[in-house]
Amino acid sequence: MNQPSIIEYWAEEARQQSALESTRKHIFEALALRLQPETAQTFKPALDAIDDLQHLEQLHRAAVLAENVEDFRQALEGKGN
Repeated sequence: MNQPSIIEYWAEEARQQSALESTRKHIFEALALRLQPETAQTFKPALDAIDDLQHLEQLHRAAVLAENVEDFRQALEGKGN
């Protein structure tokens, strides 16, 4: 069995970090457009703590669809559908 080299490992880590950062950026942009830029920033600490790309992608969809702050807050807390 072939194990990935250290370079391949770090390259994958860099890709993952880039995807996380990009998705967080898209969430902030969606929230700023749907709600207000100041409101988007209130969620920054919570979003920065999430390292699960799939979860962030779900939150991006929630941000795009959020009609108000409470809609997104519920999605972030796992209470949204």
